[in-house]
Amino acid sequence: MRADILVLDDEESIRFSFHRFLAAEGHMVTTAASYGEALAKMDERNFHLILADITLGDGFGIDILGEVLRRILKTRVIIMTAYPTTETEQLSSRLQAADYLIKPLRQQGLLDSVKKALKNMESSMDENFEYRRRRPS
Repeated sequence: MRADILVLDDEESIRFSFHRFLAAEGHMVTTAASYGEALAKMDERNFHLILADITLGDGFGIDILGEVLRRILKTRVIIMTAYPTTETEQLSSRLQAADYLIKPLRQQGLLDSVKKALKNMESSMDENFEYRRRRPS
C-alpha cells in the first residue's frame, strides 16, 4: 500500500532519514518539526500514518494520538522516543498507538513497523466495510 505519511520530529536528521527511507518504499512523505506544524499539516490533508516523536519543543508527539481520536481520523500513529518510560508506553497503548518504538531506530525496524501499521489499517477498513455491508438496514 502506498501511503501518505507524516513524520513529526524536532531533529532534522531524523526527518531527513525517515523521509528518504519511506519515499524509497513508494510512500508520499511530509515532515513537521513541531507539534503546531503537524496540526497545521493535519488540517490540510488526511494522513494514513503519523510517526511522532514524544518530546517536541512546543508540545508532545503523544498528544497527536489524542488529536487523531478527537478528529475521528482513521490515521494510525507510531510513537517514537529516545527516553522510554512505562508511563508513556502505557499511555500510547491506551490511546491506540500502532506501535511504540525506541530510538535509535534501524531502517528495517522502522519499515517493518510502518508495514505492520498500514496492514492493520487496511484490515480494520476491510472489517468495517464488511460490517456495514452485512448490517441490516
